[in-house]
Amino acid sequence: MGYSRMESVDDQIPGTDEFMNEVLPAELDWQRLVRRYPLVSITIAAVGGYVLGRNRGEEILAALSNHAADLVSGQVNDVLGRRIL
Repeated sequence: MGYSRMESVDDQIPGTDEFMNEVLPAELDWQRLVRRYPLVSITIAAVGGYVLGRNRGEEILAALSNHAADLVSGQVNDVLGRRIL
């Protein structure tokens, strides 16, 4: 699943731009920084993910599990709803 260099982050991961704009100051051009310093960006993301996982790992897994269960139950309801009609 490769992405061309011409695609923006918005095209790759929906909602990324909105999330990053809420978290970071408005005057910070984070997309330019990620393009210019990709290894530093990956390192910062990895360290942040590690720290977040160590401190809030169980809560994150519970939220992801609930989200996955909601998606699966929604798909099952869609399939059953189509077959009933």
